[in-house]
Amino acid sequence: EIVVVPPKQSWYKCSRYIVALWAFAGFFNVYALRVNLSVAIVKMSTHYNWSNWDSSIVLSAFFYGYIVTQLPGGWLATRFGGKQVFGFGVLCTTVLTLLTPLASERIWLLVALRIVEGLGEGVTYPAMHAMWAKWAPPAERSKLATLAYSGAFFGTVVALPASGALADSSFLGGWPSVFYVFGAIGTVWFVCWMIFVSDSPSKHPFITSDERAYIEDSISFVQGTQKNVPTPWASIFKNIHVYALIINHTTQNWGFYTLLTCLPTYFNDVLRFNISNVGDTFNIFLGASTSGFYSALPYLALFLVTLVGGQIADKLRVRYRFSTGFVRKLLNTTAYIIAVTFLILAGYTGKASPTSGNGNLSSSSSHLSKKDIIAVTFLTLSTGGLGFTQSGFNINHLDISPRFAGVLMGITNGFATIPGFVAPTVAGIIASCALCDNDDSMFNGTYWEGPNKCPPNNKTSPEMTHYTPCTINDAQEQWRLVFFISAGIFAFGALVFLIFGSGKIQSFNSPPGWENSKMPREERPLLVNADV
Repeated sequence: EIVVVPPKQSWYKCSRYIVALWAFAGFFNVYALRVNLSVAIVKMSTHYNWSNWDSSIVLSAFFYGYIVTQLPGGWLATRFGGKQVFGFGVLCTTVLTLLTPLASERIWLLVALRIVEGLGEGVTYPAMHAMWAKWAPPAERSKLATLAYSGAFFGTVVALPASGALADSSFLGGWPSVFYVFGAIGTVWFVCWMIFVSDSPSKHPFITSDERAYIEDSISFVQGTQKNVPTPWASIFKNIHVYALIINHTTQNWGFYTLLTCLPTYFNDVLRFNISNVGDTFNIFLGASTSGFYSALPYLALFLVTLVGGQIADKLRVRYRFSTGFVRKLLNTTAYIIAVTFLILAGYTGKASPTSGNGNLSSSSSHLSKKDIIAVTFLTLSTGGLGFTQSGFNINHLDISPRFAGVLMGITNGFATIPGFVAPTVAGIIASCALCDNDDSMFNGTYWEGPNKCPPNNKTSPEMTHYTPCTINDAQEQWRLVFFISAGIFAFGALVFLIFGSGKIQSFNSPPGWENSKMPREERPLLVNADV
């Protein structure tokens, strides 16, 4: 990578970091709006008597829409700018989130709404990659991008306990308030985004001339200043390094989406720690453990590791002059070693203690046992380790083709969305032994495999033939298999990127005939690193 000396200016006065902070807030909303259903569905499934299968269909419906707009979103943002595409994508999700309680009265209507919601949110990551192609100097790609994208994980940290508290309260009807509150926050963010953010440094009204020159000179030295370069589709799809990104992005998302959408169910059914029963989340600071806090711990670790990884990556590249490819592979491989190790260990630890010989429990606990804490710790370390992938494969699109980074992200994230609806469905099929936790059911506190979480109250009902009793031991074994599958897929993705990943700019990034040497000597920026 070719970089120039940045102007001496406090980071909070730099327009590029202000853009990153607004993007951070945007992704905060994106994931808060995405995971709130993962929490509220515990209450909703009890209210509507949905089975684990029903819940998994509702959770996975979002990704049927999400996959469709990945590539169009990347192309539109590359061609016309990422500000509008990103902003209106989040707004679409926000408005539909506000309508979720109404749609929930009919499960088919809720599924349809979630699909359309995914259509809006599908443009967000490709659009942001397209923005960083114009805003991120090569020497600061890791720091700026991880700062922006870490907002997604921080949004999860906040949304999990907050959604649990809202769902358990009487505010605006309980669980419906989860969607009203976060929908309102998203609406406010959209207004601020449209006012304070610009597509590129050249359009930003408050950027200093020195910062603008630094950003534009750094980027133009790498790829020239040509605009509206046609997308080289054939060259992109013939490039082996692009396929390495596709495979790695897909395998990473399998495990991540499994945990993101199913972890509340695992906490509820195996650890018997109901995520909705959180009470006052501020009690955590007074020493009272809450389920919302425990469920948010993995994503708190993911948020922190993502930020640290960005700093480490750029320091290794710029100060210590390690090649971009080496740094990306180092952090990516480290991430997966941590994730695989602790995900396997988590499958062998943690289980609520039965109070009767049949392995069932009479009530949910509000605190975790020592074994449960070990399980939560392992899941936290496994999920947190994935933060290093954000400075590994996830930024590699900008390395191999900054000009078409939005398009590449649309391609890879499109394939990587497939696990979004496949992984939760597979988890729902495998982990079919579910806890009946409905206080109005005569089977409350017992485990069943069947079309719903709880059998009918009438034991002589013909519907009882569709239900099979099971135990918490069965549930734990099923979830262990879910974790093992994710760990194996992680390992495969890590190996592919280690062999076929690259940090070099690919030939399709620039139009034919353009070379760095054709830039006039007086316009060549001062080099501080010549890294490939």
